[in-house]
Amino acid sequence: MEEISLIKGCIKGDARAQRALYDRFGPVLMGLCLRYAQNREDAEEIFHDAMMKVYKSIESFKGDSQLKTWISRIGVNTALDFLRKKKNALLIEHISDHALEIKETDIDHDISMEAEMAMSLLGKLSTNQQIIINMFVIDEMSHKEIAIQLNISEEASRSQYSRAKRALAELVKMKIVKNEIK
Repeated sequence: MEEISLIKGCIKGDARAQRALYDRFGPVLMGLCLRYAQNREDAEEIFHDAMMKVYKSIESFKGDSQLKTWISRIGVNTALDFLRKKKNALLIEHISDHALEIKETDIDHDISMEAEMAMSLLGKLSTNQQIIINMFVIDEMSHKEIAIQLNISEEASRSQYSRAKRALAELVKMKIVKNEIK
């Protein structure tokens, strides 16, 4: 089913169109939810809420972006709302401008990990760092967009991202050392 037909069908409440939308975009949305959630149960709750929002607001889709992008944004917003409600996880402290002077740490490009290992290492970061990595790297949001979403300054977003990269680099180094010792 073409996207335009899919959208029109969903607006009319056509169950076949809704199922087609679910089949086409559900796996991507669930992957996004799993990245933000602390466990599968939370991810499923976020996923369900996001799909309901998609179905209820599909008529507001203007076509300014791809449908997949629009659905992903709903997923990100739903996940952030869930995290705010559940754990008040977004209490990110104010970062001074001097924190931006911290040297950037990039992970060597030679290091390659399976997706499962990457998710495992990301799971060891603080919730705030996981959120920033997800939004900036995976969801390709700018620091300005992140700042608006999280109600923080752009500087705080950049600083949290820098800290997350350093923490992730340390986790990778520790993993490599552990593997070399074995």
